[in-house]
Amino acid sequence: MNEILITDSSQFENVIQNFEKSLAKIKEIFANERRNNEEINATDTWTSSTQEVIYRKQKELEENFTPIEEGLELYISFMRKTLEDYKKLEQTINRNAENNNFQLDVNS
Repeated sequence: MNEILITDSSQFENVIQNFEKSLAKIKEIFANERRNNEEINATDTWTSSTQEVIYRKQKELEENFTPIEEGLELYISFMRKTLEDYKKLEQTINRNAENNNFQLDVNS
């Protein structure tokens, strides 16, 4: 199993933002695909048994769009929560270090 090691919260924030931008693009692509499929649905330009088969197959594929979007949203939420927890941990460590500064000072 691969591990993700956060060493810089701002870089991890950038990773999350990139995922969010990618999700927005994916949603746009899926919306365009839905529109395109409706445009080939029994138009004056194309009406045939082949058109019907392609339309039905595309509709079947569209059923996967929502779970994909939801999965990516869940993953982004997980990364946001992980980042939030990491920042809280950093704050706690820094606060404890400050509170125990006198014990850490070798000159006292």
